[in-house]
Amino acid sequence: MKKKIYFITQAKGGSGKSVLAFMLAEKYKQAAILDLDDATTTTLKQLAYRKPVKVSFLDPITKRIDRGAFNSLFESVTETSKDLFIADLGASVAEQLPKYFSLNGIETIVELLQTSSIQLQLVCVVGGGNIFKATMEYLDELVLAAGGRIEIIIAHNGFYPCSSEQSIVLHDYAQANKLSLISFDLVKDKGEIALRTVENVLKDGNGISALSPFTAIYFKRPIEELDL
Repeated sequence: MKKKIYFITQAKGGSGKSVLAFMLAEKYKQAAILDLDDATTTTLKQLAYRKPVKVSFLDPITKRIDRGAFNSLFESVTETSKDLFIADLGASVAEQLPKYFSLNGIETIVELLQTSSIQLQLVCVVGGGNIFKATMEYLDELVLAAGGRIEIIIAHNGFYPCSSEQSIVLHDYAQANKLSLISFDLVKDKGEIALRTVENVLKDGNGISALSPFTAIYFKRPIEELDL
């Protein structure tokens, strides 16, 4: 049986990678959580109750993904009893991922994954409004570097709604490149109380299991409906 890893990626900071990681962690209670963010501690704090494993990918001198660290991660995955892994790539690591694929050869990486019986899915977060251009530029770089050899899923963060024009561009891009397109939004109610509740839960790092039913209702349906 293959082990599965979600790489949640996007070079644009603040696009919602850590929120999506939180939602996946709540949906898949038995998954192992990996924090691949070399710059911030957002995932370590938000998912403290899940005890994320910190993994450093960047070489401290070159600031590029270290090939040895990349390979060691997959070796470690094959040796554990877990079958599902959720990895939050920080902006600095995400920025280097397409470059890593290009420099090291996507065929070599795919061969490594196949030999290790690992299914890697790249979940690229995009948003509308004023982050649309930057997030789409990164997505395009990632798609070109992966060369159709590693599955890429586009995850639109509903917190940043797309304009009609942006929606057309996004759907056309997904269709042209044969990519799955999903949406996520941790809380559809954008009222002040709801947003403050979400902010406090993420900040506390205790998840939603200890919340009252009235508070947990903000989260449960969006997490259950997450198509990943």
